[in-house]
Amino acid sequence: MGAEDLTPREFEVLEQIVRGKSNKQIAAELDVSGATVKTHINSLLGKLGVMDRTQAATAAIQRGIVPIESLRKARS
Repeated sequence: MGAEDLTPREFEVLEQIVRGKSNKQIAAELDVSGATVKTHINSLLGKLGVMDRTQAATAAIQRGIVPIESLRKARS
């Protein structure tokens, strides 16, 4: 499973999860409802084959879907 299997919005949500954002923060950042965020999270959990957002973040980093380097650049 790679980034190409996620929709662009799922990728954005996953990136925010890796950054440690809450559903409410993700919704505000992406200008969508909390329910929409939950829908995207449930979908990406299935695509990644994981059970929760912590596992999703770990898988995203381990599989190179969300590179560590991109997180460092964003904080600078």
